[in-house]
Amino acid sequence: MLMNLLLKIHRHQSGISRVSVAGVTIAALAVAGLLTYTSLSSDDNSVVVYGTDNSNALELRGTVFAKCNPSNTNIGEIIFTVAIPENAAPVNFTAPPNNVVEISYIDENGETNDLPWQAREYVFGDSDDMLEGGETFLITSKFNEAINAGPGADATFAIEVRTPDGEVMTIKRTTPEQMNPVINLQ
Repeated sequence: MLMNLLLKIHRHQSGISRVSVAGVTIAALAVAGLLTYTSLSSDDNSVVVYGTDNSNALELRGTVFAKCNPSNTNIGEIIFTVAIPENAAPVNFTAPPNNVVEISYIDENGETNDLPWQAREYVFGDSDDMLEGGETFLITSKFNEAINAGPGADATFAIEVRTPDGEVMTIKRTTPEQMNPVINLQ
């Protein structure tokens, strides 16, 4: 329809072919789509998965939540859900102290490795410690037990989840200006 309108407007002009009109139309639509995608995407929800291959890469599913300490000044726990890509190798989430998955906390002051965590099957599962295709695990990492004070208001930090095969999923978040008992870290 757009093509017919353009052809009617430029019917009597020489040098304009249907191919050039089609090319300009396609280019305009591509630029409009790219601009729309860019304006709707947000860096605040970035999940970066690094690794040598993606066979065991974890995927973040859903929202990252934070629970504050009783005084609501710092984060005491981070809660998030992970899964693996379809047809990927299972990831062993054996509970601490024998855990093979390592969770680290990184902020402007440094890095803390081996945060205590617990995993439980969330939605579908077969009641074991292996995260397999089609399953999701709810991960709770307790900052109170490893960090003197978790992130406070308006702080940027990252959580790294390292699998036994060395794959790393990095979750970057910023806390809000006002802390509440439970926070949705978007």
